[in-house]
Amino acid sequence: MSRRWVPPAAALAAVWLVVPAVLAAARWPRWWDYIAQEMTPMTWVQSVVLVLAAAGALLVAFVLRRTSGGRTGVWWLLAAGFAALALDERFALHERVRDGYLAPRGVTVPFLPWVAPGDFLVMGLAVVGLALLPAVWRAVRVDTASRNALALGVLLAVVAVGMDSIDPATWTVAAERVQQSLEEVVELGSGLAFLAAIVLRLTGLLAAHLPPAVPHEPPAAARPAPVPASQAAPRAGS
Repeated sequence: MSRRWVPPAAALAAVWLVVPAVLAAARWPRWWDYIAQEMTPMTWVQSVVLVLAAAGALLVAFVLRRTSGGRTGVWWLLAAGFAALALDERFALHERVRDGYLAPRGVTVPFLPWVAPGDFLVMGLAVVGLALLPAVWRAVRVDTASRNALALGVLLAVVAVGMDSIDPATWTVAAERVQQSLEEVVELGSGLAFLAAIVLRLTGLLAAHLPPAVPHEPPAAARPAPVPASQAAPRAGS
């Protein structure tokens, strides 16, 4: 079985482990400052991951268009979605809407009593993502590694949204710092898993359509010239 998934999986897993550890150490003992809050180095890293995922989706669409003629619409949609999420992550757009308009007016969803006013926006985005999931699943199901990475990304995203939906007023300050930090780490893992799914699909397409590498041959000028028969060494006994 192909092991092409090992290098990207190892690299992205290392990013998932190293980034939170470095950010926590950089602000120790206030380890949560660069992780739990918005507009921090953690959200910058998350936005970069989402931008890379958007660019990867565009590359997959380009390769499909130039090779197999497969359906590219879902990849264009993924690219637009990841780009929008990257902008939201980098500039805290939905947080601005929540804090500037929804929360001051006490806008809530009646059947979500545990959600703070205005905090339902992320859950709405999650519902849109789940609605598009069948189309995305069909786009990657031919590639086992990509499909597994997508499933992991969806699972982590659901966990992150669930953690984010809990009203922080129900936590102590110390518990909220831990909860928000863990939520951001899980969110980073989700983005990295989605990026892995796209990278694996892209590399699978390239492996299927690019010609195999051939051994390098030296140019003709560098090859030894053949020895004329008249100059060949005489055989023994002649």
